[in-house]
Amino acid sequence: MDYEQLGHILESIHPGVTIADSSGVFRFVSNSYLSGRSVKGSDIIGKFAGSEEMMKMFSPCVTQMVFESHKRVTTVQKGVDNEETFVTGIPVFKDGELEMIISYSSWEITGFDDLRERYNVLQYQNKKLLDEIELMTGRDGGQRYIAQSSRSRDARRLAGVFCDAGCPCYIYGPTGSGKSYLASTIYGKKGTLYTYDCAPVGEEVIEKELLGERSMISPLSGIYAVIIKHIDRLSPRLQRAVLEKCAKAGIVPVGLSEHSVEELKGADKLSEEFISEFEPYQVQMYSLGERAEDLKSFIDYYLGSANKKYSRSVEFTPRAMGCLLGYDWKENIDEVHRIIERIVLTTEKKKVDVFDLPDRITGGSSEVFAQNASLKDMLEFYESGLVMRAYEKYRTSVAVAQKLGISQATAVRKIHKYAGRDVE
Repeated sequence: MDYEQLGHILESIHPGVTIADSSGVFRFVSNSYLSGRSVKGSDIIGKFAGSEEMMKMFSPCVTQMVFESHKRVTTVQKGVDNEETFVTGIPVFKDGELEMIISYSSWEITGFDDLRERYNVLQYQNKKLLDEIELMTGRDGGQRYIAQSSRSRDARRLAGVFCDAGCPCYIYGPTGSGKSYLASTIYGKKGTLYTYDCAPVGEEVIEKELLGERSMISPLSGIYAVIIKHIDRLSPRLQRAVLEKCAKAGIVPVGLSEHSVEELKGADKLSEEFISEFEPYQVQMYSLGERAEDLKSFIDYYLGSANKKYSRSVEFTPRAMGCLLGYDWKENIDEVHRIIERIVLTTEKKKVDVFDLPDRITGGSSEVFAQNASLKDMLEFYESGLVMRAYEKYRTSVAVAQKLGISQATAVRKIHKYAGRDVE
C-alpha cells in the first residue's frame, strides 16, 4: 500500500489526514496537520497509536479508539499544543479485516456558529470519501484513472502539462464527468491539496472559509493547490479576493465548473482577474455519452466493485451490455455507479439480460437493442416482460396462466426461465 500517495489524495477531500495500518501503526501524517504545530512527522510515523507516547500526544487518540472498536469515531481531541480539534477516525476494511485507519482533523473549535457552518460544508464534501478511496486504490480490478477514450487521455495530458509548469487550471464539463478526480489525480502528485465546494453555502460563509483567518489558503498551511468546485458561484468581488490570496500564499488555484470561461464571460459573471488567470488554462471534460470507451470501463469497474461489496457474481450478457452502452447516462459517472450497484444488489440472477435491466435503461436503449437483436430475441424480450409483470402482480403460476391465457405448466416453465425460480 502506498500510504504517501493515498494520503495526498485524501487531503484533496479534507486536510489534516493521518493513516495507520492494520496494526494501528501510523504510516502517514499530512503536512497540513503538522503546519503550525510543534511536532514533526518523524514524531508520529512508525509509532503505535496505543503507545504511551502517542496517548500523551493526543488526548484522546482517535486512531487508537478506532483500532480498539473497529468503528467510526468522531470526538474532540486535544493535541500536543493544547489546541482542541474535532477529529474523525474511519476504519477501512478489506475482506472483512481491518486494513487501515484514516483520521482527519475537521477544524479548531471556536464556537457554535463556526461548528454549524463547517458541519454543513463537511456533510456535502464527505459523502464521497469512501468512493474516492476505493477508486484511488484501484480495488476490485478498478483503475486509478480511467482514461480509455482519446478525449479523457487528452484531458489528462493537458492538465498534466499545466500542473508540471506550475500553472493554474480550469476544468469544465457536465456534473459527474470526473472533473474533481482529474484535478486531484494530477495536482495531488505535486503536493498537498485542499478542496472547497462553493455550491452548498452562501457568499458570507464562502468568504469566511476561503478568506478568513483560519482559511487553508495560507503560506503556513503547506498546501500546494486549492481545488474550488463550482467556482462560478463566486461573485466577481470574491473571485478577485481569492485569486489575490492564492497568489500571495503561493498556492495554485484549480477551478471546477460546468461552464467554460467563454460561456461565463458572455454572461458577465467573471472578473477580469478571473479571465486572465484561467482562460489560457482550460481543460474540457466530456459526458460519458461522448466517451464510449470510458463508459465500458466504468461499467466493468462498478460491476466488479458491487459484486465484491455484496458477495455476488453477477454478469451482463452481451445484449444487456449493449443496452447499457447505448443508454444516455445524463448524470454520467455518478449515475453509472448507482444503477450498476442497484442491479447487482436486487437481481436474483447471475447473468443479467436485457429484460432484467431497469425500464429506464431498456427504454432509452430500445433502438440499440432492436438493431442488434434477432426476431427470436425480440419475441423473447417482450414475452419475458409480460411474464415478469404478471408474476410480480399475481405471484402464482395459476394466476399468471389465467392472465396470459396459457396453461399452468407453460406458466411454470416461463416463470422459471425468466425469474430463475420454481413456483407452484
